[in-house]
Amino acid sequence: MKKIQRLIYGLMALLFAVPVFAANDQVLVFVVNQDAATVSVVDAGSDEVVASIPVAFAPAGIAVDPTGSALYVTHPERSEISVIDAAARKVVRSIKLDGTPFGITVSRDGTLFVSDWNANTVTAVNPADGQVLRRAPVGHSPAGIVASPGGSLVFVANREGNSLSILNTTTLAVVATIPVGKAPFALTASPDGQRVYVANVQSANVSVVSIKTLRTEATIPTGPMPYGLATSRNGEKVLIASQGAGSVSIIDAETLKSVATGKVGRFPEGVAILPDDRKAYVANWFSGDVSVLDMSTGKEVKRITTGGGARALAVVPQVGRVGDGATPDASGGAQP
Repeated sequence: MKKIQRLIYGLMALLFAVPVFAANDQVLVFVVNQDAATVSVVDAGSDEVVASIPVAFAPAGIAVDPTGSALYVTHPERSEISVIDAAARKVVRSIKLDGTPFGITVSRDGTLFVSDWNANTVTAVNPADGQVLRRAPVGHSPAGIVASPGGSLVFVANREGNSLSILNTTTLAVVATIPVGKAPFALTASPDGQRVYVANVQSANVSVVSIKTLRTEATIPTGPMPYGLATSRNGEKVLIASQGAGSVSIIDAETLKSVATGKVGRFPEGVAILPDDRKAYVANWFSGDVSVLDMSTGKEVKRITTGGGARALAVVPQVGRVGDGATPDASGGAQP
């Protein structure tokens, strides 16, 4: 039973949500290796592994706080979250939760939002003391979860419910539940907070949801089993990792057409783009490595060995070069 559970969690490992930091050439990429029970630290300048952090059994999702000082890793089978000090590059404590904490994101104010795959809920957690602040029911088998850039909304993909739940971060009330494709898993929000892209694994497409109308405004066809998504900081490109094809496509956000496709490792999942939009990183589950992509061409320029079951990624500026740590609205006005 445990092996079956691990396989299920493995097939649905979280695509992290990456906050927008100040532009910075000094960046670290933290890679969750589920089978190895480690988090690899990659220097984005040299594209070399500079540290390996042991974590608890079967890590799944990862998220980084707005300051870039802490990372949070979920362990569904242990009902806990590991807290990593980014500067010290080690686990400093754990947060115990009931159930199966799976997807995780951090809102602009630092609150953790965690999806529970078995309980069909989203939980708001104070990261300082691990206190549960609020809990709300959502759709069946919530997986990927991401906070809006402005901090007022949280989006969660309900894998077995074929829907997207949108919640208010303050009250955790469900603002809307929107039908999407079949078996939605990964998702990403546009930098202006006006769109959410949802990867539908079994229908091989991505739903483009308008936050203004609360409707799916378009559907992007993909390769088989789209499991990873990321948006560029400027909002012009969307990356889609197709696990069945072993490739990543770059989509023009205006036309919603593919402008490039590159082969990567086996069974790609987590996707991350650097703050300057020049490179992207793709975690390859079956290869146990990370592909480095040139964002201008979509081609793989390097393959970095990390550890068994490389699943999810988070991008963090190096300590001392975080900038203001803010997530500014793209339009300069109030955004979700």
